[in-house]
Amino acid sequence: MQAARFYGIRDVRVDDIPKPACSPGQVLVKVAYAGICGSDLHIYRKEMFVKYLQETMGHEFSGTIEEVGAGVGGWQPGDQVVGDPRVGCGSCAWCLQGAYNLCPDLGFIGEVSPGCFAEYILADPQRLLRIPPAVDLRRAALVEPLAVALHLLDQGAVTGDTTLGIIGSGPIGLLTIVAAKALGVRQVAVLDISGPRLELARRIGADRTLTAFPEDGTDTVDVAVEAVGVASTLDGAFKWVRPEGRLAMVALYEEPVTIDPNYIVGKELHLVGVNAYTTADLERAVGFLATCPPDIEQVISHVLPLNSVARGFELLTTPGSTCAKILLAPGT
Repeated sequence: MQAARFYGIRDVRVDDIPKPACSPGQVLVKVAYAGICGSDLHIYRKEMFVKYLQETMGHEFSGTIEEVGAGVGGWQPGDQVVGDPRVGCGSCAWCLQGAYNLCPDLGFIGEVSPGCFAEYILADPQRLLRIPPAVDLRRAALVEPLAVALHLLDQGAVTGDTTLGIIGSGPIGLLTIVAAKALGVRQVAVLDISGPRLELARRIGADRTLTAFPEDGTDTVDVAVEAVGVASTLDGAFKWVRPEGRLAMVALYEEPVTIDPNYIVGKELHLVGVNAYTTADLERAVGFLATCPPDIEQVISHVLPLNSVARGFELLTTPGSTCAKILLAPGT
């Protein structure tokens, strides 16, 4: 089968490798779509997170069960699924509670074990979620990043009365818009330097778009979401959020940043981190995609064959990129 594997910084190659054999207790999934995530870009640019070289990349996927190993109940060939890609240690207090996203040794498939940028992937049946037949697998590929957006809104204590400011209109920012408007949030503002991305943000529900942080100190938001991951946007986020407001940090940072804690002290801000999602968030994302309007699929800007994976990474890392979510379609 074909698999996209990481060889080093900016070096992703499509190789022919053996199709995995389904052993007892496992499920073999034929991958329909696999999304390139922001964390994949960190691997590509900086070799962050990945444990082994020549690892098959990718952790966001939808697909169909092809084979069920001996001793596995509740699943059968033809079932549509997505995966929970979190890989915890399994023994810490957080893993024992099922809070895998808080495991100190948290990793993901595609980083610490073979990922989904391949025609097939072996999965633990306990880490699969069933997708209703009525939900197209292309849409289902958004479950994992949508779960991040739902977890973000919870961590940010966002309600219908919240004025929400989202910094960055990449896939997480865009999906947060959709989820927030479904929650009834009355005012969603989005900041980005990309005109095409801001236009997409408007189409899927943003009430206001900006290309720079407001200079008027009274033009603030209740909750700011930092989804870019650079020093300048983090500093701007501290200024944008109102006194007693909340800053939700969902971005990963490739370089160390310095913050001015006087913003936190002077405004009595609430600062919260957002690390992936819970199992319940993944389940909520499945339900959301089963009922939400088709507009959400505008977040998908490209669908490429697996052998074009290098082009996908180039599109996403080119300065001034206007891409949103890029899906890979193995077998096409």
